[in-house]
Amino acid sequence: MSDDYGEQINEWIQRHMYYPEEAARNGEEGSSSVHVVLDRTGRVKSVYQTGSAGSYYLDAATSGMFRGSQLPPVPPDMKGNHFDIDLTINYILIRR
Repeated sequence: MSDDYGEQINEWIQRHMYYPEEAARNGEEGSSSVHVVLDRTGRVKSVYQTGSAGSYYLDAATSGMFRGSQLPPVPPDMKGNHFDIDLTINYILIRR
C-alpha cells in the first residue's frame, strides 16, 4: 500500500471510529480486530471479525464502522483488484 493511500485510510478510520456508549457505561475494554476487503473504488466488499474484545458492543463498533462503507478509492498506480486491511482497535477507558 502506498504511504499516501495508507494515510488516507488511516484518516478515514480516525474520523469513523468511536467508543460505543453502552460499552463505556458497562466499563468494557479490549482489543477488537477485523479484516476488511476493498475493491478499487474503495467500496467495502467484506468485513471479517478476526479478534474479539470480549464485548458485543466493541466488536460491533469495529466491524460496523466498515459495513457498507465507502473508503477513499485506490490510486491508479497501485496494482490489483482488491485490497486487504487488517485493523485492531484497542478500546481503553480513561478513569478519573
